Parts: sequence; structure tokens; C-alpha cells
Amino acid sequence: MKVEHTEGDSYTDRLFQWLLREEKLPIRLEKVIKPKVYKVQYNGQPMILKGYRRAQTLEQQIRFFQDWNYASIAAARPLPFQDNIYTKSKLGCTWGLFEWVQGKHADFDNHYDREKAVQVLHQFHRTTKGIATLAIPRDPLYIKWERRLEQFEETQDVFSDYRKRSIYQEIRLSMIIQLERFSNHPWGEIEEKAWENNEWLHGDVAHHNFIINNNEIKLIDFDLLHTGPHLYDHIQLGQRFLPYLENQRSLLLQYFKHTPDPDIWLKGVLVPADILREWLYGYRRCVRGEVSLSKHIKKLEKAWESRRKFVRYAEHMLR
Repeated sequence: MKVEHTEGDSYTDRLFQWLLREEKLPIRLEKVIKPKVYKVQYNGQPMILKGYRRAQTLEQQIRFFQDWNYASIAAARPLPFQDNIYTKSKLGCTWGLFEWVQGKHADFDNHYDREKAVQVLHQFHRTTKGIATLAIPRDPLYIKWERRLEQFEETQDVFSDYRKRSIYQEIRLSMIIQLERFSNHPWGEIEEKAWENNEWLHGDVAHHNFIINNNEIKLIDFDLLHTGPHLYDHIQLGQRFLPYLENQRSLLLQYFKHTPDPDIWLKGVLVPADILREWLYGYRRCVRGEVSLSKHIKKLEKAWESRRKFVRYAEHMLR
């Protein structure tokens, strides 16, 4: 559905009035996807218009895609506003256009979608290795997880208030133990080699960043694009699959059987960082009054009960 705009004071109104009147770009809003992300029509084509507070994030993607020969096959690419002009700045953001990929988000509860996600991620890793675009530095995976543990620890009073201190302690202890096992790997050497070889990571392999249309699948949203060991993406994708496969544990391993160093991959998957991520996301919604805290704690308990079984299974395999 197209949306016609008149003069207004809202951020969106001002943005599209500026594009039309000052930049002479007849870009029309179709749908607000989320703040500063819009589906638009431009030159008769559907596209995504996206705003970035940090111009560097968008500029890196533009340079990277210009050097990636297989981008049209595997991903939604940045597009120019005009001949070779890929960015516009207004209202505190740098704006870019991206291809609109027709299809549906991947459903990780579906075997076919999981299989396709693994395939396109391997394709991305294989075809981007060696691209020498300057990368925005990102913290290693285990450092990111250490910060997440600290954030989880800051919510401990909630568990005391609801008399759920035992589950907090159990999850925290498991996180500490599994993270220490994972962190003890010689990551410094592995990361240095990955940087030297220009190995690229997508950085956010959630189901909504895979778009499937018939037999084709593409990656979208490269905002966390950076260099590092491919294993980090594989671990994160394994964790994304895990909630759907905790009762089909051997199947999870089959999807990643070609991953280099399967033991360290499994140690990474065992770190319950995804459980903490979902807890923290929901907790923030509770603070805003959007969901019930008691229901969110029950959801955590259910997720943790399933995870215990997988941990016992996986630890047996690592012996």
C-alpha cells in the first residue's frame, strides 16, 4: 500500500519531503519496517531505505559489495540514489538504498530452511574470503559473551524477588564454565590468521536475515559485517538452530559436519549466550511494561530445562 505524504512534523514526513523537494528524488514510502528502515518505491522498483547514525557502517558495506563478485547471487546489495552516489545525509543519519528481496524470512523450525541457511552462509564465506576492504573492528565472540554475562548478572535481583534465585545461579554457573572452556582455545592466533586472510563474517545470522523465495535464498542486513574466523558465524547459526533441535541433537551436528574443528564449534554452541540474549531482550520489554515479568521468567525456565538435556548429550560427545 502506498502512503501519500503532506506537510508534517514527524521524522518520517520530514525525511520524505526532503528527499522529494531538496534532493529531487521521487522516493515514495510504502511501509515503515522499523525506526529508520523503510520499504520504498523508487524508479518503479521496491527498495529498502535505511538510516545509519554511524556513516562508517554504511560506507563499509558499499565498499565491500563493490568488491564482492557474487553479491547479486547471495545477498541484498546497496543501490545508488543517482549515478555512483550511494549515500545522502539528513536528520542526523546517513541514508542508503538496498535491494528489496522478495520472499519470506527463514523458519529455523523447518529442515529445508535450515539447510538453505547453512548453504548460503558457506557461499558467503567462500566467495568473500580475500576481499581487502578495510573492516570496522569488532570484539571477538567470547568478549561479546562476557559482556552479556555481566548484563545478566545485573538482573539477579529480579530472580530474588520472584524466588527464582536457583535458576539464576544455575544458568550463571553454566555460562561461566562453558565460556571459560571456549575462551581457553588459542583464539588470538586464529583471529590473526583470519584477519590476514580477510575472512568475512556476517555477524547476525538470525532467521530474519535469511530471505527465501522458492529455491533461492539471500542474506540481508550486513550492519555487523566484519573480519574474523568463519567459525564464529557457524557457532551463532548453531545456537539459532538449537531451540528447534534440542530433541533431535544428532541432526544439529549434521548441518555443521563440514565445519572446521567441530569440537570447538560444539563448545561454542554449548555456551548459553543465546539463552541470556533472549532473557535480556525480554527483560527490557518487561521494564517498558510490554510483557509480564513472571511469564518471561517461566519462558526462561522452560528454555533452560530443554537446554540442560542438550548440554548433557553434548558433553558426553566431547569426552
